[in-house]
Amino acid sequence: MDRELRLYSGRNRPDLTPVYLLFERLTGIKTSVDKVYHHDVEKRIVAERADPQADLLLTNSQLAVELARGAGIFEPYAAPVAKTYPSWLRASDFAWLSFTAWPRAAMVNRAVLADGAAWPVRLEDLTDARFRDAVACAALVEMTTVAQFAALRVVKGDAYVTRLLDALLANGMRIYASNLRTREALARERKAVAIANSSNIHVFYMEGNPVGEAWLDQARNETGTHVEAHTVALLAGAKHPAEARAFVDFLLSVEIQTLLARLFGETPVNAEAAHGPVRPLSKIKRMDAPLGDVAPLIESTVTLLRDKGFDVRDDSG
Repeated sequence: MDRELRLYSGRNRPDLTPVYLLFERLTGIKTSVDKVYHHDVEKRIVAERADPQADLLLTNSQLAVELARGAGIFEPYAAPVAKTYPSWLRASDFAWLSFTAWPRAAMVNRAVLADGAAWPVRLEDLTDARFRDAVACAALVEMTTVAQFAALRVVKGDAYVTRLLDALLANGMRIYASNLRTREALARERKAVAIANSSNIHVFYMEGNPVGEAWLDQARNETGTHVEAHTVALLAGAKHPAEARAFVDFLLSVEIQTLLARLFGETPVNAEAAHGPVRPLSKIKRMDAPLGDVAPLIESTVTLLRDKGFDVRDDSG
């Protein structure tokens, strides 16, 4: 009998097709992927709980899977690599595991800010007059945007975050419909800085765009930057659990972690991977905002950002 594996993916960019093809060709396990809009994928799994139509879920957020974990739709798997993780990179019961980390940074347009001494070093720097009308940020459709401000609420409080948002917007920060549209605008409209995921910066640079990576709030007395992650979870009742576990182990292997760093600038969660130009997690000061404290704030943070004008839709076609 042929072996197979079915995945639901709430991650559309960057495209993981090279990983799926390598797994299929190296193991002989036929692998099919159904891409589902990341805001809908957990609802679909819940609806299919009695007869699961996929074996694994890949998605672009820790928060999404943590919020869904209580529904009992995941089958915990303590993958060998994940046993060595810091606790924030996995569910407490191993129901979901991070497979790459996504730190927030400032994407700097070097055609506008050629002098590195002029680059921001704190998120608050973007409220300065020197960055008036020069900052871009993705809309609330991007979970990393929501998660960053929710985490800031945990660490700095609601009043601080409201003041920060008001100051950024008063300084002319513009909101774009997605991470993709944000980095496109950085070049097209000659913005100086975009609040971005580190991986986005690497991808845009590899396309020939003159951008740099500024790490924010890394000093000893600063809060650190928010770090989200893309995640994988085995579905409860999966028809191909052995194949699903084999894929998780493959995804977390040194080979594939190194490949994702090389292709997409994603931060490896396997410490043995070759990072290349990607800053290792061990060199990033991470905001201390426990997921259990951030998750309950997601809905109210969405409301806050919507009220501030972050509900921007893509009308490009």
